Amino acid sequence: MTISLQALDHAATIVEVREEGFNEGDENLTSKLLDNKEGWVYMLTCLKAYLEFGVTQLRAGLVK
Repeated sequence: MTISLQALDHAATIVEVREEGFNEGDENLTSKLLDNKEGWVYMLTCLKAYLEFGVTQLRAGLVK
């Protein structure tokens, strides 16, 4: 996995997450990719809340 951060300006950053190792022949690939994507959306949202507002207690009920 690789995470890249690219600052656009003082208030905006592009976050790129690249993962490898998925089996293209897996019949459950779409489901796995969607679950993985949702996990990253949650994690990056938590990171944003922490960095911008100091939020340290999160509601884990947002994840499967």
